[in-house]
Amino acid sequence: MDVIRPDQILTLVLFMAVLCLGWLAVKMNRGGLARRLAGDRRMRLVEVAALSPTDRAMILKVDAREFLILRCRGEAPVVTALEPAATATPVAAPAAGTEGAA
Repeated sequence: MDVIRPDQILTLVLFMAVLCLGWLAVKMNRGGLARRLAGDRRMRLVEVAALSPTDRAMILKVDAREFLILRCRGEAPVVTALEPAATATPVAAPAAGTEGAA
C-alpha cells in the first residue's frame, strides 16, 4: 500500500501553484488593490508610530486635512490639526570662488 499516491501529489502541486499565483497578484497590485478596497472613504490612517509600549502617535487624514493624534494609556487622546507641509525652497550653493571672500 502506497503512503502517498500520485493524485495526491498532483493536488498538492496544483494547490501550491494557485497559492503562489494569488500571492504574486496581490504583491504586484498592492497599491491599486488597497485603493480599490478603500473606495471613496473620506478618512484614512496615514501612519502610526509607537512612542512606548502603550503610547502611540497617529496621523489621520480627513478630506485634505491631516491631524496628529497622541494616544496615551489612561488619558484622553490629544488631537492637533497639522498645517499643510510647505514646499522647501532649495538653498543656492555659493558661487565658485566666493567661499573665502569676506
